Amino acid sequence: MLRWIHQPMLYAIISSFACSAYICLAILILVFGKNSPTQRIFALFCATLALWSFGSIGQHLFKDSIWVSLFDRIYFTGSELFILTGIFFALTLTEGWTSRVYRTIVLVITARMALYQTANWGWNLLAQDFPLGFWFVSHQLFCALESLLIPLIVYRWGRASSLYRQKIQANIIVISTISGTTIGVLVDFLSGTGGKNPISCTIPLFWVGAICFAILRYGLMRFTPAQIHRELVDRMNRPVFMIDRGWTITDLNNNAKRLIGPSKPPIAMQQVFCDNETIEKRAAAVMQTETTEFSHTGFIRSTSGNLIPVVTNFSIIRDAWGGSIGILGVCHPQFDLQDFIRRYSLSERQTDILRHIISGNSQAQTADVLCISLATVKTHTTGLYNRLGISSRSELYALLQGEKPKDIS
Repeated sequence: MLRWIHQPMLYAIISSFACSAYICLAILILVFGKNSPTQRIFALFCATLALWSFGSIGQHLFKDSIWVSLFDRIYFTGSELFILTGIFFALTLTEGWTSRVYRTIVLVITARMALYQTANWGWNLLAQDFPLGFWFVSHQLFCALESLLIPLIVYRWGRASSLYRQKIQANIIVISTISGTTIGVLVDFLSGTGGKNPISCTIPLFWVGAICFAILRYGLMRFTPAQIHRELVDRMNRPVFMIDRGWTITDLNNNAKRLIGPSKPPIAMQQVFCDNETIEKRAAAVMQTETTEFSHTGFIRSTSGNLIPVVTNFSIIRDAWGGSIGILGVCHPQFDLQDFIRRYSLSERQTDILRHIISGNSQAQTADVLCISLATVKTHTTGLYNRLGISSRSELYALLQGEKPKDIS
């Protein structure tokens, strides 16, 4: 059995399977995903993996032929190109091209790969047998280290994001990339095949499959860049909810979290919107027309049980073919504050702070809008809470619940 599994034909079959799978994944993401730059680069990423696997096919199928040298070159070219395109994919996904540090690192990696490919195509030095070949060993080590830049970029992006989907997407990519790289290196160095084990070509298949799943299931790329800009949603000074076709809140920004309290998506619509059935009927009717927006006046329920009067502007998100793929809800909390302000004798600045809290703004956002320091905002917020006899936003919403709602009939 052990003698049989080392047969070149079996190795060629394994590599052929990997090559076909990468091509299928590239076609899948191009056909079923939105035609965005990120997905086009992902398809190119899959194509370079297919090139790598194709080189592996030739290495084992023509092992004793004069063509083996050509396939060696193709193999090592593909193994470096897929790392480079993987980095391009990560930078495009996370909009990391704006970082000068990342651009410099990519430039250095590109220069290193250009040098090694010169040695590869000029003298086929990368194909020297392990462990004697310096070029081969250093190529393997460089590729392993450079591939770790992909999870690093995505990890930093996920940590900085406040959107649940992006965090999940980042976790999937980081875990699958590190696992795939580690297993691939171990297979190459411990298999006794001189770093040309075709199994290493199949390891990224699980990694790429996980990324593909993250894009299609958890990614916001279907919403960008044509319909919704992720950063705009994240920084919008209003509570924002993203709702899928199953009437589940799949994501929300920080302002929405501050409005309804601690929550972790996915969240059923009826848990937040008190009259979700009416909203669903209106949305279903709107989806049958060319209209993309409608407004609804009602209440949302916080995690502490408070009912908050809001006017919510809903926007139907459509794909490139005009089909609806989700709904974006932007809430505007509504309260009649005049009696409330007079009753508690709030100062002008405390009133400003109160309005920003009701809108769901953070203290930092409030400081930016009012052109005052964050420390000043904190001081006024503490003074406001002391005047009202409360200590948190949730208690403020509970207090406001007894006020007459504005524009709520």
